Amino acid sequence: MTAVTVTRAVRDPIRVPVPKAARTTLLTVHIVSTATWIGLDVALGLLVFVPMAQPEWTAVCYQVLPLLFWPLMVAGVLSLLSGVALGLVTRWGLVRHWWVAIKLVVNLVLIALVALLLGPGLAAAGEFGRALAAGEIPVSEVPRLFMPPIVSTTALVVATALSVVKPRGRLRR
Repeated sequence: MTAVTVTRAVRDPIRVPVPKAARTTLLTVHIVSTATWIGLDVALGLLVFVPMAQPEWTAVCYQVLPLLFWPLMVAGVLSLLSGVALGLVTRWGLVRHWWVAIKLVVNLVLIALVALLLGPGLAAAGEFGRALAAGEIPVSEVPRLFMPPIVSTTALVVATALSVVKPRGRLRR
């Protein structure tokens, strides 16, 4: 009996023992931060797509876009940190199962895209919206921001589906 326990302990990754209440709190923070991130992406999508259907809303929608940068970053980083913490304290591990590893990579890539590409695009859209509202004819081209909400929302929904389904399969050591 002791040999089985020792063999199992060697095979399993090191997990930090935490009370169930702490795991539940971490899981709740992870779910809420990811749901918030999806909701912010939907809001971003609305602010990008409404001016395509109603051009008179372009100035207002584009002026609001820069306000989404920090909430997107906070939701993404909170989702990342809570997900890493969950990986360290649950049986799923951080990179033990392929679906968890995919979620980790998706989260890291999306945070990098928000910081490096979307942030400057939102700032440029805000400047364009302010110039348009002031009656100036902006010399810059309208930022094309329709892809970020589509890509991000799709990736986050896939990551959420992986969390629900938890497909079998482990990464090789």
